[in-house]
Amino acid sequence: MSSATINDLFHALTIGTLSKHELERLYAGLSNFIDTFNSDRSIKSCLINDIYPSSLKIDIISEIVSDCKHTRNFLEALIEFNLLKTFVDSREFFLKKLRMILGKIKIEVTTVNTAQIEKLQLVRENLENIWGENLEITFKEDSNIIGGLILQVEDKFFDGSLNGKINELKNLNLEGEL
Repeated sequence: MSSATINDLFHALTIGTLSKHELERLYAGLSNFIDTFNSDRSIKSCLINDIYPSSLKIDIISEIVSDCKHTRNFLEALIEFNLLKTFVDSREFFLKKLRMILGKIKIEVTTVNTAQIEKLQLVRENLENIWGENLEITFKEDSNIIGGLILQVEDKFFDGSLNGKINELKNLNLEGEL
């Protein structure tokens, strides 16, 4: 079966049958599943390896997403059709589709210091002013950017870091535009 089948299953699950609250729970459940899958090598190995029985995989999924029956049913169907690995490989596509349905925007903010709570709150407020309040914001620390911010807004990348500006100037200089 192809990934089109996963898309068909996903489409059937998300179009018209679930309330916004249930879609929110589905999104939270899939996000939790992906986080657990990415962070636990033994779970990852078991779920994508054909030598383990489906019943064991379904038990693992039930433990991870026990509080969301729609997520559990979707993942169990993927296991039944041997499509879980294909789904995991394209997980961001499906999470992004769910965010679009829910009107959410995922933003990753990279800054020099994530310990400055007041600064992060100011950044959050400014992002909400630009993109609205239904944001999924994560903050990441990277001392290599020297100062400023780097934003990843869904698929778009905005480099407002000092390191990024220095690199821009270097590139301009190399091209003889200075």
